[in-house]
Amino acid sequence: MDYFERYRELIDDWAAFVAVVKRPLPTTLWANPLKITPEKLQNLMADSGIELTPVGWYPGAFRLPADVMPGLRWEFLAGLYQVQEEVALLPARLLDPQPGDRVLDMCAAPGNKSAQMGAMMANRGTLLANDRNGGRMRAARDVLNRIGLVNVTTLTWDSSSLPGEIGLFDKIMVDVPCTCEGTCRKDTSVLSRSSVGASLKIARIQTALLRKAVQLCRPGGRIVYATCTFAPEENELVVDAILREAGDGLRLRPSAVPGLVASPGLTEWQGQRLHPDLQLASRIWPQQNDTGGFFVAVLEKVDGDRYAVVGDRMIQPGDSAADSLLAEVVERFGMDTAVFNHLAIIPWSKRGVYLVNQDQQLPTRPRLDAPGLFFMRTGQRYAKLTTAAAMLLGQHATQNRIELTAEQARAYLQRQTFAVQAAQTTTCTDTGYVVVCYHGYPLGLGVFHTLSGEVESHFPKAWVRPDVQL
Repeated sequence: MDYFERYRELIDDWAAFVAVVKRPLPTTLWANPLKITPEKLQNLMADSGIELTPVGWYPGAFRLPADVMPGLRWEFLAGLYQVQEEVALLPARLLDPQPGDRVLDMCAAPGNKSAQMGAMMANRGTLLANDRNGGRMRAARDVLNRIGLVNVTTLTWDSSSLPGEIGLFDKIMVDVPCTCEGTCRKDTSVLSRSSVGASLKIARIQTALLRKAVQLCRPGGRIVYATCTFAPEENELVVDAILREAGDGLRLRPSAVPGLVASPGLTEWQGQRLHPDLQLASRIWPQQNDTGGFFVAVLEKVDGDRYAVVGDRMIQPGDSAADSLLAEVVERFGMDTAVFNHLAIIPWSKRGVYLVNQDQQLPTRPRLDAPGLFFMRTGQRYAKLTTAAAMLLGQHATQNRIELTAEQARAYLQRQTFAVQAAQTTTCTDTGYVVVCYHGYPLGLGVFHTLSGEVESHFPKAWVRPDVQL
């Protein structure tokens, strides 16, 4: 706690702060609106004896009992919810991305906020999720696929040097890398790495990222700058510097959210006067809401047009080969073609084709990693839906769909082959791919063998949890 002494005069209740940072952090999740309603998720978990406590300031978010391991539950593996620290839900709430918006997430890994925003946008519009770390972006794509997002396209680039060809954005998330002091409740080692020197060093990177965001934001657009640290050097001082650079071209907007207790941003630090509107920013101290620590500021671009709006899209969705693959899916699973009214299939790599929403606006530069959702593997004898696609679209299947018992679901999630009863296969037409479901929610893809009456699990190896809980 010695390092935190420099914040003592900023904290209303020092004793409460010291006490809460020594306690474990509550676990929070949000219901994935693309697959389930919050009420249905509550009821589903209650059937397993798990009571979810609603987060008052964020509709659809819940706190879990301390003894529940959310990443081991079948509901998590099916993409019905995403685990995310409560206060980390705030930046996306303030950015408020809407269907049809063009949004940039500059520091997207590990993918939680991109998943949150893509779902808030109802799988419409454009969300470019970028991070300079390729390994962390691969992990982020797992999150995006499990949630079932077709409106999120990923790229790996240094956000501070994104080229002008990427175009302008309606809204930009700048959740920057930081010294992470506010995460000390789940990782005490961050305190050993915290120092004023470390804050000053990383502030240069943070300032460059926020400066680029201002350049890429359209006039009238919104930017949310966020950190999970307490250090003013990384928070108010960074925003102050950019406000002074931009002059009248940028202004701060209120960041208060009903039901969430927060302190105003600092307008003075160690004798240095800062922009008076920084009081509109928010500091969330752990003791105020029993969360981690956070800083967030909402900025509005008033004028300026350094870069042009994005021109022709890099990808033109649809070709005859992709259309024939779509027809196979529709026929195999008895889906209504209306399911794909706002979707398009695009060839992208040797592995297969991707599913995107038709209103995505993708740039010509820089090179993208993957557009939308990996849809079908085509480099093998039979084209095969991915697990992510089966989980997203399987709810619309009317044939070759099998509802599993708890024992069968456990076997499926552990990549085992298991027998099914004839009554479970009434919609199956022949040997081949089937969508497997539990409690009516798709878990993924399997192969039904008519002669043996068995289902072969095709659940991804990387997603297997030996101690999965049903």
